[in-house]
Amino acid sequence: MTKRTTSATTEEDNELKEALAVLISSTRNKKRPFSLTYVAKWLEIAVTKLGSYSVVAHRLGISPKMLRQFSYVRRLSKPVQKLFELRELDSVDALAHLAMLRSTDQRPVAQALASGQIDTIDVRAVVELRESDQVRPISELIDQVKASKTSKEYVVEFIIRGSCDPDAVRAIITRYIPKEEIVRLEVNGAVGRLVLTPKGRESLGKAAKKLGTSLRSVMAAILQGARRS
Repeated sequence: MTKRTTSATTEEDNELKEALAVLISSTRNKKRPFSLTYVAKWLEIAVTKLGSYSVVAHRLGISPKMLRQFSYVRRLSKPVQKLFELRELDSVDALAHLAMLRSTDQRPVAQALASGQIDTIDVRAVVELRESDQVRPISELIDQVKASKTSKEYVVEFIIRGSCDPDAVRAIITRYIPKEEIVRLEVNGAVGRLVLTPKGRESLGKAAKKLGTSLRSVMAAILQGARRS
C-alpha cells in the first residue's frame, strides 16, 4: 500500500468517525447540539461509508426507523430546510410530518409552526386533513385545525373544603396550572368549576402524576396539599 493510499484511507476513517460522533451526540442527548440539516448531512456520509441505515443504526444502538427520520430533511422544500438549518424549527417529529406533505403545502405549515400559531400535534392533524382532502388550500386546513384547537375546553368540577375565597383557590391552582391555561374559575359555595385549555388539561394530568393520584381526585389533592403546607 502506498503512502497516498494509506493517507486516503485514514482520511476516510476520520470522516466516518466524525459522522458517527455527530450522530451519537444527536441521538443520545436530550438537547441536540446540531441542527437537523447538519445531522442529515453526516448521516448521509455514514450511510455511504457503512452501506445502509441498518448498519449505522446498529453502530449507534438505535432503530433504523428512528435514524432514517433525520434523512427526511431532503424531502423538504428549500425554504423549510432553511427554517431547520436556523433551528427556528428543531423537532424530529415535526420534520417527519412536514415531509409527508407536498412541497407547496410544507412552507405555510412550517411557518405557522415556527410562529407558534400551531404546534407539532397540529401539524399531524393538518397532514391527516390533507390525506382526506386533496383540493382545499392548505391555509384553510391550517385554519380548521387552529379553530378546532381553540374551541376545545375541559371542565373540572370539585368540592372545596375550608376557605371558598375564589382568589385563594385560584392562587393554589396556579401552583400547578399556568394561569394563561385557565379559561375561568367559578366558585359557588363549596362547589368549584374549573375550565381549562387543552394545555391546562395536560398540566392537570402532570399534577395528578406528581401527587400520586387519579385525574378524578387531583383537585382534592391539590387543595388538601396546599392547606397542609
